[in-house]
Amino acid sequence: MSFKKWFILVLLTAGFVDTVLAGNYRSENDYFQPQDSSGVKIVVFGNSVTATRITIKQVFAQRLPGLLAEKGIKAQIINSGIPGSHSGHLADHGLFKIRHALDRFDTDVLGHHPDIVNISFGINDAHIDSKVKNGPSRIPLDKYRANLTYMIETLQSRGISVILMVPNILGEKYGDIQNDRLLQYCRVVRKLAKKYHTGLVDNFKSFKNYQKTTGISYETLMLDGVHPNDRGHEIIAANLAEQIENIVYQKLRN
Repeated sequence: MSFKKWFILVLLTAGFVDTVLAGNYRSENDYFQPQDSSGVKIVVFGNSVTATRITIKQVFAQRLPGLLAEKGIKAQIINSGIPGSHSGHLADHGLFKIRHALDRFDTDVLGHHPDIVNISFGINDAHIDSKVKNGPSRIPLDKYRANLTYMIETLQSRGISVILMVPNILGEKYGDIQNDRLLQYCRVVRKLAKKYHTGLVDNFKSFKNYQKTTGISYETLMLDGVHPNDRGHEIIAANLAEQIENIVYQKLRN
């Protein structure tokens, strides 16, 4: 049964269709559950920022079910994050001997037949191992763009909704060299989101805005200058849940 039909059937059964068609479906009486008992299937696909960690109570993926339940959305979250992963193949850069994004895209994403996929790569792709300003990144910018484009187009061709995630800013100990390079990769993600009309969670901007609005350093959102801590994951999860909610209700309208 299609994603949309899940929701319409449940709303018909519950007698909420008139409210939904009127556009007033966000009240507490309009909450629904998909017919499939597992709910909306969401794959979060990324690197160590996505993967679970023993030093974090709950990474953003683990926070999603509760946040979405508050919005009336039952969801099944599949975490396909692997530490050290970049957007390409192992053959593209083999520092970490793991299955990278394109090595496992078919099994770890498509194989789950998801409704929504969150794609979050970039920190490992952009990293300059030589720490020299003009040194090469692990995955060249054009290759990074091509990798993300392939994933987006493949998912959308199958009717799967995409939410791109911009990498978070790095701590000051990594210096301007790494953050300046990372920012180039962030811009690629933003442009692709606009081109392909995907959802977007911009962690780079969110962390910087946190510092601007609170007066507290964005580094307080991180464990080690790279990986978000629980507060950082809380912010990411809230922003991602909002994007998921937008997609779910947009599917209802269509």
